[in-house]
Amino acid sequence: MGVRPGVLYPPIDTELIRKYAVSNKEPIVSMLARFSSSKGQDFAIRAFSKAVSICGDEEDLELVLMGAADDLTSLSYVKHLMKLSRELGINKRVRFMVNPSIETVYRVLGKSTAFIHVSPYEPFGIVVAEAMAAGAIPIVHKSGGPWIDIVRMGKYGLGFSNEEEAALGMCRAMEIAKELRDAVIERTREFSYEAFRNRVDAIVRELGI
Repeated sequence: MGVRPGVLYPPIDTELIRKYAVSNKEPIVSMLARFSSSKGQDFAIRAFSKAVSICGDEEDLELVLMGAADDLTSLSYVKHLMKLSRELGINKRVRFMVNPSIETVYRVLGKSTAFIHVSPYEPFGIVVAEAMAAGAIPIVHKSGGPWIDIVRMGKYGLGFSNEEEAALGMCRAMEIAKELRDAVIERTREFSYEAFRNRVDAIVRELGI
């Protein structure tokens, strides 16, 4: 049509989430997604297993998987993931939080050094922005909204295309967390309620409504 479209990103409560961010982060890689094979928690576990071997200095490295599981299919998948972590010998390093409260989620994100989002071609990935508001370094698939619109292709986080790169990203996040954390938090101002209101106001004025 010859019209260059604008983008109105959905807002997050950055002020609330930042209250949970702590300065002394723990060596935690967290993930928040409904427990389903389509969300890729099994990928995260396999990548984490590789990271445990690579990150020699991170003896306390931990993976925390959070999400909803409210039917037999999702609960069965959780059991599958637990079995997978045992088979890989990392079950003591993988923690499952099924149906956590939103406060619990924010507390975990606030303590996490890194956050991984594994779904490819995600349209936006608002959970990535929420994790960043809590000061977690994002590790995302090199496709879709999280990589292009949020992380800006590596400026505000790390990317991967396969398990090996995801594992390296987990280790790298532990190394660069302190130097990148402030920039990561500042980046989320673009997704605040205030920024959302300002953009809506600008659109309304432009349209003359």
